[in-house]
Amino acid sequence: MKDQEQDLISYFDATRDEQKINDDVTARIERLRRDAETKLDEAYERRARALAELKKRGETYASIAALVDLSVPEATRLVKSTMASRATASPDIGAAAEDGVYGPASTEESYRGHSDSASSATAEPSIDEFAQADEAGGRSNA
Repeated sequence: MKDQEQDLISYFDATRDEQKINDDVTARIERLRRDAETKLDEAYERRARALAELKKRGETYASIAALVDLSVPEATRLVKSTMASRATASPDIGAAAEDGVYGPASTEESYRGHSDSASSATAEPSIDEFAQADEAGGRSNA
């Protein structure tokens, strides 16, 4: 009887440990997702600001796109995303018309559009890809 009781205690302890491990993994994955999204957003904003500076200095959307090997709509979207964050007014359609390209339908679309930019060859990376890159030392925490 004593052995049976000890076996049941061991079983329930192991079950509790499994749940704790699963909860910990889930929390770590969520933290990784948040951190990655923050870093991706910051990189997108830096890219957009850099292109907006080119635009301020008189470059056209087409010339900017050619300089950085992007499509004209993507270059336009990046530049306009900086304008949308500075003002709550609607985007300047006239500026896009100079190159014959109209930007996205909404500010939200222009902001969210960064994940489908020409610089990312695939869709958003999966957690498995993050984990594999992390194990291989491919991702830095900086």
